[in-house]
Amino acid sequence: MSQGTFEQALTIIQSLPPEDIARLREILEAPTAEERRIEAARALAHAASLRDYSAERQWLADHRDEYAWQWVALKGEQLISHGTNGREVHAAAKAAGHPDALLVQVEPSDARSFIL
Repeated sequence: MSQGTFEQALTIIQSLPPEDIARLREILEAPTAEERRIEAARALAHAASLRDYSAERQWLADHRDEYAWQWVALKGEQLISHGTNGREVHAAAKAAGHPDALLVQVEPSDARSFIL
């Protein structure tokens, strides 16, 4: 925007009645779609961090060898989706209405632990 155009806009804004200036201020200070998306993601992450995952841990213990090396999406004791592609499993869980499902790759009970 050129300086002349900015100055013209500023002159018009300064001539507005107070209620229109207040409305303009609300519009300019409103969060963008990206800011709303980020805030929603933060709220979801916060809620997930407070969740009790004991049912999911028990399900994993009970079904570890049955779903070895697969990705699973769990909500409590319920298996939402599973497969070898984590992104596809997550997408299926979201499509089923469970965007906050626990997503984990299952290691078999005889898997060896290692440290890099």
